[in-house]
Amino acid sequence: MIESDYPPAPLVNEPYHEIVLRAIKQHIDTGKNKIAFIKGEKLNEVVTFRQVYDNAYSVAAFLYSRGFGKDVACAVIPNLWQYSAFFLGVALRGGAVSGASAMFTDYELQRQFVDSGTKVVLTSEEYLEKVLKAVKQSPKVELMIYIPKANDHPVPSGVVSWNEVVKARYTNKVPKPNIDLDNDIVILPYSSGTTGAPKGVMLSHRNFAMMIGIYKQHESTNIVPLLSDNWDYEKEKFMLFLPFYHVYGFGLVNLSLIQGSTGIIFTHFEPHTFCRAIQDYKVSFLPLVPPIMVFLAKHPICDQYDLSSIKLLVCGAAPAGKDICEELSRKYPNMKYIQQGYGMTECTMSSHLPDLKNSVPFGSVGKLASNMHMKIVDPSTGKEMPPGMSGEICIRGPTVMLGYLGRPDATKSTIINGWLHTGDIGYVDEYRNLFIVDRLKELIKVKGLQVAPAELEDLLLAHPLIRDAAVIGIPDKRAGELPRAFVVRASDSLTEEDVKLWIKDKVSPHKQLAGGVEFLREIPKSAAGKILRRVLRERVTSKL
Repeated sequence: MIESDYPPAPLVNEPYHEIVLRAIKQHIDTGKNKIAFIKGEKLNEVVTFRQVYDNAYSVAAFLYSRGFGKDVACAVIPNLWQYSAFFLGVALRGGAVSGASAMFTDYELQRQFVDSGTKVVLTSEEYLEKVLKAVKQSPKVELMIYIPKANDHPVPSGVVSWNEVVKARYTNKVPKPNIDLDNDIVILPYSSGTTGAPKGVMLSHRNFAMMIGIYKQHESTNIVPLLSDNWDYEKEKFMLFLPFYHVYGFGLVNLSLIQGSTGIIFTHFEPHTFCRAIQDYKVSFLPLVPPIMVFLAKHPICDQYDLSSIKLLVCGAAPAGKDICEELSRKYPNMKYIQQGYGMTECTMSSHLPDLKNSVPFGSVGKLASNMHMKIVDPSTGKEMPPGMSGEICIRGPTVMLGYLGRPDATKSTIINGWLHTGDIGYVDEYRNLFIVDRLKELIKVKGLQVAPAELEDLLLAHPLIRDAAVIGIPDKRAGELPRAFVVRASDSLTEEDVKLWIKDKVSPHKQLAGGVEFLREIPKSAAGKILRRVLRERVTSKL
């Protein structure tokens, strides 16, 4: 068993939202018009910490008037500042927010609403029609709130405007719920885990509070001192373009609020807007995902801007290749640190963090974070592997999830004797730097976003002309991986285009069969009937 080299972070003994709200109040007290967020697409649009704080309490008061307590609320919006106020308001009522991509289809949304038992849904005007369609098939949803594009827009029947919600006033008549730090969930992100369809990951107040505490301690002792002698969070600008519904993006927007930095929120990634913000605000720390690393390294647009302010780049969500790290290092000599972290939704964002004090080789995803334990085991025998030998990465610590909502069997197969089995294959070197080399799990990562093969296979098998199907990820330089379907036809009349069209309207853009469709006589399977994805991968590799 490996223990963290870093000193332990203190145990947290208060609800997570109270930590965030107390920090926001402190920032307000130092300057009541202090800016919390800037809109990346319109840099003259700003939101103050006071607005976030007041709106959070208004949301809580309004939800109380509608009988919302320790329930689930789903946010189906792009990156907007209201996400933070909504989350804090829901948490003040003892509830949990389950984020969903605004790019989801109504089918995907309805499935998450029903599975999570969602009672309240927040969306924005441009997605209202789609979300309403999903809500009609979700019997537990009692309230829909939407954010209008303009204050004078008419409010659809049965829907409440955000402008109406924030008129509510929080008084001492609104009871404060009792929070069980270890068992009450504060967010419910969806993840496919090691296999299967998306599942609700139950993250408690303790989980998230400890994760933020661990990260803050690590940042103050192992990152900031190496970047600057006079680092001031309040003068820093935080680039918030990773989706807030993803645990990585959600963690970053919360860190921005807690530390008092000004977050630049991007509703979507647009190359010129992104580069211009880095140049104009002299951004020094950039958390991102592999596709953005590729963009910075290879896209000619980047040459039109001065990006020399970036000192530290940290990649998460999926491993970045050694070659791309080296290319960035050559292109941006001022970029002193090009680092990676490692984690998964099931361990509340990160289990490994970058080590700036020591020379970490490109390709490593960092060292084990404070308060965490790790072991590398033989997937077949469970035997612990020595340094330099690969095995499945298993994690134990205060940030490991409670389990999957309503799926005890999936929980038991993922958390065994307190150890989270990640499904990733890796090894540690003599300095205990972790390297990811493969994945046991079937999950496909497209631009850092999860695609569960089982989800696409279920949809494919519903087609009347498809007898059998399997989906794997194939390598792609820009996306990391792309989904490819292998299909056994029931009729030769079925074409690749037919298969792609069948999937197109049912799933999000990143789940489309951009890796192509290949027709086979049969899907390779084990004696037990399990798809032999290794054989399919070898088939693809042999043709590259």
